Amino acid sequence: MVWQDKVVLITGGAHRLGKAMALRAAELGAHIAITYNTSAGPAEDTCEEITRLGRRALALRCNQVDPDVIQPTVDRVMQHFGRLDGLVNSASVFYRTDFFEIDQQAWDEVMAINTRGPFFFTQSVARYMLDHDGGVIVNMIDESALKPSLDYAHHTISKAALWSLTRLSALRLAPKIRVNAILPGAVLKPPDWDAERWQAIADHIPLKKLGSPDDVCQALEFLLCSEFITGQMIVIEGGTTI
Repeated sequence: MVWQDKVVLITGGAHRLGKAMALRAAELGAHIAITYNTSAGPAEDTCEEITRLGRRALALRCNQVDPDVIQPTVDRVMQHFGRLDGLVNSASVFYRTDFFEIDQQAWDEVMAINTRGPFFFTQSVARYMLDHDGGVIVNMIDESALKPSLDYAHHTISKAALWSLTRLSALRLAPKIRVNAILPGAVLKPPDWDAERWQAIADHIPLKKLGSPDDVCQALEFLLCSEFITGQMIVIEGGTTI
């Protein structure tokens, strides 16, 4: 396997899409480090599933609101595994707030987690990767980066900035590091939605169906393994951003 015994760090990897991607990377042969903020229990459960796949796993608490915890987190991954080959910036927050109700605290939190955190994780891991065998970075975007969401203004701006970071860092870190993005649409039901509301989303999708976490994992596998793609974004949303 291409990723046999390599190491991938996935921020926000305790549950939902982060967990699905952690398990897929483990199936490719990689050892996995995940970060979490408040989801200690789910993080340990994810690590147990990874170890059952025959891979090593490490869960680290990391609140990306504080930029000072990012470098120590990367250092701990290096100390534990001795190498680092991939980074998936998946940790994110998503708050519905009216444009005129967004205050400085809300703005700072969203930008810190969704944009500043990925930048400093990228910076930190890139220093190591450039001095060794290179690596792969994947940033998780969403539809708002291409199609502004009026009820999530600060989130929309943060994800558009993350897409810009993807292209900029792809240029800056080439040729040893490939940097790409994945933009998922309706692939996983929000935890506070009922099934009927979730299924109704399909009516507004050109392909008239919902996606799944596996669609995202297939894209991740492609980006981890393809050696001739950088600065690009794979859009997985059934056509909703057209």
